[in-house]
Amino acid sequence: MKKISIGLLAALLLFSWLPFADAQEYGKIRALRERAAYVTKQKNDFVVRVLRSYKIPHETNDQGAVVRINMDAKWLAVTAIEIVPVLTEGADKSRQVTAHELYFFTADGILDVISALTIR
Repeated sequence: MKKISIGLLAALLLFSWLPFADAQEYGKIRALRERAAYVTKQKNDFVVRVLRSYKIPHETNDQGAVVRINMDAKWLAVTAIEIVPVLTEGADKSRQVTAHELYFFTADGILDVISALTIR
């Protein structure tokens, strides 16, 4: 009888803990999704700022991602964008980001743009 009551108590505690554990995991996943959306928006905004600073005509989708750019009077579909920080080493051997190199991948080739704008 004692083993049965301990078993029932253990099962009761286990099942009462599961919804709480699921809620914690859901909260973590939700926080990660929100952070990913924020970082993606920041990236898209930065790319648009760089293109505007060079007066390169472009089109964005509903999420603000650049989907087409106009080069040499021709619209090119952008398949991918890479942003690579350009580092400069200081006198104290520390590295600092001084610019960003943006690569716009299209079917006709790669457009390379260097910008001193900061992402934030």
